[in-house]
Amino acid sequence: MINPNNFQSCKYWWIEFPFQLRLITKIRFFASFGAGGVIYLTSLIFNDIGFSATEIGLGFTISAIIGTITRFFTGNYLNKTGKIQYPLIASSIISIAAGFFLIISKDTFFYIIGQSFIGAAAGIYWPAAEFGVPYFCYPIDTRKAYSLVRSAEALGIFMGVFFGGFLTNFFYSKSIFVNDIFCMLVIIFLILQNKSSIQKTIVNSQKNSNDPITLNQNKWNKNSSLIILSIILLTTSIALIQVTLPLDLVKGGVYRKALSEQFVSFIISFQLVLLLFLQWPVGSWISKRGRLFGLKFSLISFSLASLFLFISSYLEFSALYLIFFSLLLISLGTSSFLPTSTDVIFRIAPPNKKGYALALLSQCFAMGYFFGPFISGRVLDLYGYASIIWLSISFCCLLILMILFKKLF
Repeated sequence: MINPNNFQSCKYWWIEFPFQLRLITKIRFFASFGAGGVIYLTSLIFNDIGFSATEIGLGFTISAIIGTITRFFTGNYLNKTGKIQYPLIASSIISIAAGFFLIISKDTFFYIIGQSFIGAAAGIYWPAAEFGVPYFCYPIDTRKAYSLVRSAEALGIFMGVFFGGFLTNFFYSKSIFVNDIFCMLVIIFLILQNKSSIQKTIVNSQKNSNDPITLNQNKWNKNSSLIILSIILLTTSIALIQVTLPLDLVKGGVYRKALSEQFVSFIISFQLVLLLFLQWPVGSWISKRGRLFGLKFSLISFSLASLFLFISSYLEFSALYLIFFSLLLISLGTSSFLPTSTDVIFRIAPPNKKGYALALLSQCFAMGYFFGPFISGRVLDLYGYASIIWLSISFCCLLILMILFKKLF
């Protein structure tokens, strides 16, 4: 029997957060709910239509390039104005246009236009969505605030993939784009309804800021390059896990038998569910520790997870146990890394460079996809398994962790 007190507890838990933080959390949930199906299912949909792998890949590459350009334009705009509502509205409108082009696309021309708009929308959205959180969270710790919005995104992506897959299979093959358009309209409505209060909150937060870390800071933190390097390494690791791990499992390891595509899909879904349930508790836990604790914890988690994936390649019967344990460590590391990385980058950046800093962080995720999957793909083609990739990631994470400890502590 459902206890009504549970609903009351959830309601009070939610209301305890500042209004504007709840607003940006809703916006990020709907953005992820719309994008979840688009990110994970677009390639499958256009493959079924008859597009070649090269054509599909070209769309994603162009999207990434345009996203890189719009990220830094958005960062410059945020540095000068501090206004997040207009970039969020612009990204929603562009995403709606992308959805329409992808719905009507039957050839490469409209597909490329649609993917270009998706890249532009993502590049405008991410720096603005990240920029508002520290100004909306007082008196909540910024890491806890980022954990909240990341939890909402994990839920949104999971629901978007599940709901999008259901609609695509049983109703209309391009339902994911209709769902994304609906979510963008909801975001526009939420922003227009609260446009003045959003700007007022940011202005007041900037005036009242007394953070000793960033007060009167005119230069980047002396350890910025090291921190950014560790973030690039972790985002590359995430990209490799998302792209390379499924292929490695399907192809098999040195002695590990190849797994079926259905079972690999189950494994990936299992990891998404783990991330969904771990994001908030892990984020709350690291918010009570030192500023760089979450970054170090992520490096340890990814180093151990990659080491176990490497070992699993040389096992036959017990390999699955190590794979599932690695997925647990990956989920722990990701749920620790996502809120910590944004908080750290925001804090080490000078006040007049915070927009650029968040654009740079957003670009770190794109950089991981630029070169990581290409290199791992070549390794898979040459050797047939990716054990050397996992050993390299484990070693690099451990090396950066040791340098972080030595230089910063």
